[in-house]
Amino acid sequence: MRRAATLAGALLLLAAALVGLGLHNDEPDTAAVPELSHPELIERGAYLARAGNCQDCHTPRGEPPYSGGRGIPTPFGTVYSSNLTPDAATGLGTWSALDFRRALHQGRSRDGRLLAPAFPYDAYTQISTADADALFAYLRGLPAVHRPNRPHALRFPYDMQAALWVWRALYFRPGRFDPQPQQPDEWNRGAYLVQALGHCGACHTERNAWGATRDAAALRGGLMPMQNWYAPALGGAPAESMAGLLRRGVSDEAALLGPMAEVVLHSTQHLSEADLRAIGRYLQSLPRLAAAVPGGPRPS
Repeated sequence: MRRAATLAGALLLLAAALVGLGLHNDEPDTAAVPELSHPELIERGAYLARAGNCQDCHTPRGEPPYSGGRGIPTPFGTVYSSNLTPDAATGLGTWSALDFRRALHQGRSRDGRLLAPAFPYDAYTQISTADADALFAYLRGLPAVHRPNRPHALRFPYDMQAALWVWRALYFRPGRFDPQPQQPDEWNRGAYLVQALGHCGACHTERNAWGATRDAAALRGGLMPMQNWYAPALGGAPAESMAGLLRRGVSDEAALLGPMAEVVLHSTQHLSEADLRAIGRYLQSLPRLAAAVPGGPRPS
């Protein structure tokens, strides 16, 4: 009896600790909201949406842009993307800019529900408040599409909010991008695009058994879950070659196929030359590491 009581007490303490960790820094961003109908802000948001390749995940083939419902297979089941159009009943029509910031920065929906990390808020938490507002301004100006969100098809217990609490407590820390003062502005811009908006680590990083990335900033390469495709390590690539590869999908050294070809088609080819150079410069500065071999030892 005493042993059972001790075990129960330990489990309660563990649960309390996990809840406490799950609540870390879960404070709303209350910075002033700009005029969201300003044309320049909307145009900037459209560019940022391209940089983040948002349309790819939130648009099923043959359906209106950003109307949601695209299935994203994971080892835990299928996650269906949400409707990002300003439809009041099924999209973001009743959301505020503060609600949208919370989704990006905290991984929470408007009603407080925890979002599945297939929505890469572990990267989007670094997006600046100004860029979050620009993205929201662009999305709220899209044509409204009435398309109810499809429930995720996740296996038990991954379909429970409690499981997300545990995952967040172990693997998610909210924060903003932290520019490195010893680095030039171009390097910091590239780091921001890669780490935050571009969420490159979502594919170019190995994941553990619970789907969390291992040191996403290192971009060591990793097997993309459920896609039978290996995303290579990116560190040390020549800056100009990488910029050309992201612009055209080919360079003197390589040609892009598979999922990355779609990223070029829908995202990186639309970036400015300055941003492509910044990405190239940042990636070139990373250590050139041997790519992790699926099933083999990870590089140290």
